[in-house]
Amino acid sequence: MALNGYEVLNIPKTATREEIRTAYRDLARRWHPDRFLPGPERDWANERMAKINAAYRLCLDGLKDARLAVDNEDEALRQVQALIDDGKYQSARKLLMGFDTRCAEWNYLFGYVLMNLSETDKALIYLSVAAHQKPKCVKYARALEDAQRQKATRRLTALFSRRR
Repeated sequence: MALNGYEVLNIPKTATREEIRTAYRDLARRWHPDRFLPGPERDWANERMAKINAAYRLCLDGLKDARLAVDNEDEALRQVQALIDDGKYQSARKLLMGFDTRCAEWNYLFGYVLMNLSETDKALIYLSVAAHQKPKCVKYARALEDAQRQKATRRLTALFSRRR
């Protein structure tokens, strides 16, 4: 059975580096083999401490992997923005579809791409999600307002063209 470092340290998977370190230190103080007399208790504490050490390393490695994933995601989002800047909306859409996570910036960029591909109704959904995820972000709020205005304008244009 695989070792679950978070369970061993009794911390949530969202724990920060400091929370991981604090949990490790508390358990290390409690279970360090030097605190026990020679015999079966010390042997058991030795095994326990080895498990605690392994859990600590696993949790820290998980933080590094998460940080690398975020760095890679940020770089990929910059690539998407470059494609959008070059007017390559289909390529940007394709790249965005390969993402594992859907952060506010992802939703904003996807909505922006859809707007430029004249898929206004879908774009409104993604821009709304971005604005909801980061309500204080002016860029997301403006994009949502622009999309709503564009939809209203298209609706009015269609209505007037039918009357003629």
